[in-house]
Amino acid sequence: MKKIMLLASACLMLTSKTMCAPTVFAQYSSAENNPELLAMWNSDDTGQEAAEQDKPLMHRVKLANSKDSRVIISVYNSGVEVVGHNGDEVIIEAEGGVVAPPARAKGLKPLYNSVEDNTGLGLAVTKDNNTLRISKASRQNGNYVIRIPKNAAVMYEETNWTGDNLELSDMNGEIELKLNNSTARLTNVSGPVIANTTAGDIIVKFSSLNQGKPSAISSVAGAVDVTLPPNTKANLKLKSIQGEIYSDFDMNLGKNTKSGLPRVAGGDTIEGTTNGGGVEMSLYTISGDMFIRKSK
Repeated sequence: MKKIMLLASACLMLTSKTMCAPTVFAQYSSAENNPELLAMWNSDDTGQEAAEQDKPLMHRVKLANSKDSRVIISVYNSGVEVVGHNGDEVIIEAEGGVVAPPARAKGLKPLYNSVEDNTGLGLAVTKDNNTLRISKASRQNGNYVIRIPKNAAVMYEETNWTGDNLELSDMNGEIELKLNNSTARLTNVSGPVIANTTAGDIIVKFSSLNQGKPSAISSVAGAVDVTLPPNTKANLKLKSIQGEIYSDFDMNLGKNTKSGLPRVAGGDTIEGTTNGGGVEMSLYTISGDMFIRKSK
């Protein structure tokens, strides 16, 4: 009603009283008998409404806490924290609320999104046997905490170049990350880890290194920083095109196959073993430095 009164007043001041005001009040009078039209009149100018309109801020789905379970996360315009826990549910929380569609979009579907929000959090969640898929279903920015059974495998994909950083912790299953310009920080994981990003850092602190499958971590224009327990058995393949490689591990370094000399030239692949060797781990970066540390 306030908008109508202001609009009518403006019309009375700027135009003839016989043309604008009657038209405005006639339209509003018609709207009073039409709830949907009245909602459009009373919605704000941007068409956005706050998330407080009975929108849930949490979504739960049952998922077994086993290595056969898998969670696939495909997002954009979002900051995400993934946390492992001992339960048998995936619990999704939206931090800071979510923006609801405008009132005038009631009954309509957004065409830019290929999936439909079925959580009230701007996300689409679907389950097929032991695989749970979480996809972004809104173009609005979002920040999410996703709690996942710690033994499940996690695949995380950034679907465009407008993402935020990823935090992941306390997971015992396989981890696969495909990032664009985000930094990933992984803490207390055992892997295996397959992770790459184009313009960010990848920082991984292993609680232990899974010996069943190899790990591979790479960044085009960022640092690769890996922390391992001192007793880790690994066969390492390390390469930085323009950066340096630093480590406090006592590595048994291989020889250059051409000259028989230690591989110390910049850009060469350094092959080395820790604690007699074990599962393969490949670390690669083009323009960043690399760090392989012992955990304290």
